[in-house]
Amino acid sequence: MKKLLISLAAALTLGAAWPAFAGPDFQVIEKARADRQTTVAAQAASTRVDSATGQRVNCPPEPLVLPLDHGPRAQTTPGENRVRRARYEAQVKACANPVL
Repeated sequence: MKKLLISLAAALTLGAAWPAFAGPDFQVIEKARADRQTTVAAQAASTRVDSATGQRVNCPPEPLVLPLDHGPRAQTTPGENRVRRARYEAQVKACANPVL
């Protein structure tokens, strides 16, 4: 009985550890690499250069997040936030009305 129990425990342990001995799944790796290239290509297609400023514009732009502009630990000023908000609105407008 003791040998049967040891054999059974060894078989279960080996069965549970068997996937750790397997090599890398190259099909999954290549599919992930192809998906990444597709994502990068789509991202590059959505990035364009603004004719007025010559800077890259992401369409649609990332959501606007303004730093804290009040209180004892303010990170910016209300004027800087107004400039950031105006720049963001210009990017959204440029994305909505692309000039080619």
